Amino acid sequence: MAETTATPHRPASRIGWVDTGKGICIILVVLMHVAGGLEGATGQESWIDPLIAWAKQFRMPGLFLLSGLFVPRLVGLGWNAFLDRKIVPLSYFYLLWFSINALMRFPPWGEAGFSGFAQDYALGLVDPFGVLWFIYLLTVFFAVAKAVWRWRHAALIAAALLALAPLSTGWMVPDQFTAYFVFFLAGAVFSAQIRAAADRAADHRRKTFAIWAGWFALSALATPFLGHDVQNAAPGVHLLLGIAGVAGILLSAVLVAGQLPWLDYCGRNSLPIYLAFFLPMVIGRAVLLRSGIPLDPGVAALLLTAISVAVPLLLHRLVRGTPLAFLFARPAWLGTRPRSARQQEIGSSL
Repeated sequence: MAETTATPHRPASRIGWVDTGKGICIILVVLMHVAGGLEGATGQESWIDPLIAWAKQFRMPGLFLLSGLFVPRLVGLGWNAFLDRKIVPLSYFYLLWFSINALMRFPPWGEAGFSGFAQDYALGLVDPFGVLWFIYLLTVFFAVAKAVWRWRHAALIAAALLALAPLSTGWMVPDQFTAYFVFFLAGAVFSAQIRAAADRAADHRRKTFAIWAGWFALSALATPFLGHDVQNAAPGVHLLLGIAGVAGILLSAVLVAGQLPWLDYCGRNSLPIYLAFFLPMVIGRAVLLRSGIPLDPGVAALLLTAISVAVPLLLHRLVRGTPLAFLFARPAWLGTRPRSARQQEIGSSL
């Protein structure tokens, strides 16, 4: 999650293809949740399901790897500064938006009452639920990467061995840690090499496109032939498809970077999208279903995805500089260092 200053303009230190890659991944994450919610509510499958199954190969591996690219800039900090720069903001955003989620999903004034709310809320502090698990795990990943950085190559080997057969305990943290930490740590350990390879790919676009086309064809075949669930069921398949998927999303980002400004904007503001997209998704789904408008399930998913991405971006801009800015900005008083020693993070991206 790259830190930005309070200016709404793009910082000079940002890397265009990284923003593009994050934009692709975050939109696909929203699409997955939107389509899944619509299918669950209507009982209808959609022609968009194969796209979602295909994107599983790189959606979360790519987002975690891109988030890990800037870890080397931070691990040299002392623990106090590191906690202030990464752990405190991520923890704040999780707790804030988890609380908003909790009030919507199991309000204390509902059937379960306050005791049920308190029980579910306490459980969410150790076992994240819903869409916010990524923020929770990202906090854990940053802390673990800092702790093992001196032995990072050995840690990467250990993470890869765990990812060969990810845990399936039913608890989000150990299961997702074993499945995805390898991609985050690989992004951190090989940050310089990945960035150099991306620069070379950008300089040789025809060759890059040819490689991308080959990846696209093979990865598209992998979904119907290997199946959606086999990524978790067969030892090693999850890791192999993830590695190939990460390579594909990096090639895609390099080829598309700068061509679609709105996509890059989504990548630069992926945190507001991730935190808040569930609000327009839930409300929009309810309105759509009650309206009775006969929409194709796939078309409805695409429409609702566009709304679920656009509304958080609009909300993020509207609350900037207002008392509601705390929704997407860590309050200036919250931190482990004095205010003068740091800048307020506004609109940080994943």
